[in-house]
Amino acid sequence: MKFTCNRDKLIEGINIVQKAVPTKTSMSVLEGILIQVYEELKLTGNDLELGIEYEVPAIIEEIGSIVVNSKTFGDIVRKLPDIYVTLETSNTNTLHITSGAAHYEIKSSPAEGYPQVVSIDTSVIYTLSEKDLKSIIKQTVFAASIDGSRPILKGVFMDMTENNINFVAIDGYKLAIKTIEKHNDVPISVVIPTRILNEIVKVLNSNEDIIKISCNENQIMFFTDNFKFVSRLLKGEYIKYQSMIPREYKTEVNIKSKEFLYAVERGALVMNDEKKYPLLISINTEEFVVSSNAENGSSREVVEAEVVGDVLEIGFNSRNMTDCLKAVEEENIKVLFTTNIGPCVIKGTQDNSFLYLVMPVKTRN
Repeated sequence: MKFTCNRDKLIEGINIVQKAVPTKTSMSVLEGILIQVYEELKLTGNDLELGIEYEVPAIIEEIGSIVVNSKTFGDIVRKLPDIYVTLETSNTNTLHITSGAAHYEIKSSPAEGYPQVVSIDTSVIYTLSEKDLKSIIKQTVFAASIDGSRPILKGVFMDMTENNINFVAIDGYKLAIKTIEKHNDVPISVVIPTRILNEIVKVLNSNEDIIKISCNENQIMFFTDNFKFVSRLLKGEYIKYQSMIPREYKTEVNIKSKEFLYAVERGALVMNDEKKYPLLISINTEEFVVSSNAENGSSREVVEAEVVGDVLEIGFNSRNMTDCLKAVEEENIKVLFTTNIGPCVIKGTQDNSFLYLVMPVKTRN
């Protein structure tokens, strides 16, 4: 095996596939990166839950495949002095790495013992632009649970109907829904672990290039001509999230999303424990007030807004509210309230493709 490639492109590939390399495992081979050189150079990381394949442009002189320790290989390549690097194997299970005046020799092992990333049947393929997939992930994944008590909520519910693709995330305190209009010949509903979504969003560009999606009852695959991400799906019944959304509201606030966000962030500055001290929102026909009162001090800020409906005073966890507002991409939003013990709903004034819901918390009298 012998090839030459751009050092930075190789580093990029290593960084991506290392996300699927376990730090501790009973199978030592999984601590390595699989390097395959045939018609192209392909790097692979696989921990049997998530598998990533990534192609790196290279000038190939001799084909072959090996496994090298992920950490050692990555650490060396990141420190190489020249922009180009040549990798070559010998008959002694050794990988030779040359870049400029630097030369390394590291142990390698046969590729036969490395588990291949599963290929999923691609007879049914769903497509999205990289731009749309990046947007739909960023606007929902933050609301998924990190608590292991309800494993199904540690994923994002992907509901592909005949006319839409819906991503939904819930952690019990907030809910995020993002919808993209897209015709799908074969509707499906699956729960995708947040881990693969958090990793795949790092390689997506904000352009109209197409990314393909295929899945079966156990696994999902996101792929292009250059990479493939395969992950197990979460099994179980997802929450009937539509029943969480109020049908009627008694108070509507029209406000600029950034001004609301900044007011919440400033109000949280006096809190050292957002779970102990709620952020208070007071609403009347003349003012929209964001305030806080904690051990470190207090704050009060009037935010310019248009208010229609009932007078209201309600408390929220500042982090939950901040997380939702940070995900909003529209300048103007509607913030909708039912009662002081009901959820708050955030929508766009023009963009109807997203909805965020934040549950209230008890206020301190």
